Amino acid sequence: MSYDLAVKITDVSKLYKLYDRPEDRLKQFFSSNKNKFNKEFWALKNVDLTVNRGETIGLIGKNGSGKSTLLQIIVGTLQPSSGSVDVNGRVSALLELGSGFNPDFTGRENIIMNSAILGLNAEEIKEKLPDIISFSGIEKFIDQPVKSYSSGMFVRLAFACAINVNPDILIIDEALAVGDIQFQLKCIEKMKEFKKQGKTIIFVSHDLYSIKNFCDQAIWMMDGQIHMRGDVHSVSNSYENFMKTSPSQHTEEEEIEEDQQDDVLKINGMEFYDTQFSDKKRFNYGEKLSIVVNYTLKKKVEGIVGGIALYDSQDNYICGLNTKLDKFSLPSEPGDYQLALHYEQMNLLPGSYFVDVGFFESSGIVRLDYKKKMDFFTISTSEYFAEGITCIPHNWNSRKEA
Repeated sequence: MSYDLAVKITDVSKLYKLYDRPEDRLKQFFSSNKNKFNKEFWALKNVDLTVNRGETIGLIGKNGSGKSTLLQIIVGTLQPSSGSVDVNGRVSALLELGSGFNPDFTGRENIIMNSAILGLNAEEIKEKLPDIISFSGIEKFIDQPVKSYSSGMFVRLAFACAINVNPDILIIDEALAVGDIQFQLKCIEKMKEFKKQGKTIIFVSHDLYSIKNFCDQAIWMMDGQIHMRGDVHSVSNSYENFMKTSPSQHTEEEEIEEDQQDDVLKINGMEFYDTQFSDKKRFNYGEKLSIVVNYTLKKKVEGIVGGIALYDSQDNYICGLNTKLDKFSLPSEPGDYQLALHYEQMNLLPGSYFVDVGFFESSGIVRLDYKKKMDFFTISTSEYFAEGITCIPHNWNSRKEA
């Protein structure tokens, strides 16, 4: 395999045989090939994939689309039913919670075991052990069995193991959604450091905002196959539009939970103002409109990103703006602040419009606080002059054909 390639997957498929009852397994074992007591489920079907060294790939798709199976095959914890997998370099992965840990072993014993599996010798393990324990922040519990750990402690230990063995390829599957926000920020800083070093990262998340802000490319998995691959914004937007028309768009697993973690930043309120800075919620078409968000920053955080998004009553995404895109810096020191966004002309047609407000760390992966449909305003007009969501500046022209 070429040195420039980190991962090469050729025609990989993965078949699972599903049984309705335990006794059906035994019947299948003794039956002829003509009799089937199982159902076949293809988690992956003829997947071809190459990942270059230094790429940061976002993997998206509904639950059951094959994302986790693909990652486990790359890591080597699953074997494909057919096809070949080539990996160039040391792979470190943070997959489902607690995977790879022996629940009866202590945290220290699991670190030693995981490091040995990843190819570190006794000398290297001894050298890295203090760094791993320190990064995890669970020194007091490191000699306790991990089966007594909380989910947050599991993640701390797993991520500390994953990033401190100096991997060439780092794979993360949703696991950072668990745990306290301070540790999430710590993990993201390490991931950004890895990205600068040119390491290969494959990142799975249902949060498209995180994917768009951290990844260079995106891969959309559907029904065990790669449905689309390319520029992260193009693929993410196509997936988002697909989900809006999908009957299962509001299933629980696809919703991003709004974490009520306010130990770093808390959104306190929001108001709407006109040109006279009068507080109101009803505006005329074309009028200037300002949204002011009150928030409290409780701890010092560099590079905070603030964003405001508008949706109509049918949940259509109208416009999303953030301070990172507009190169506008926010304070990093603790305190009470106001963030104001001024729309010079609100050219939305009559109706009600809802506002999402969110604050993120600098790369946009960790939500410091997020309020969905926090409030709404209405637009009205005295005359009927257009239909739809907005009126695009225009003029008409007519002439007689020559």
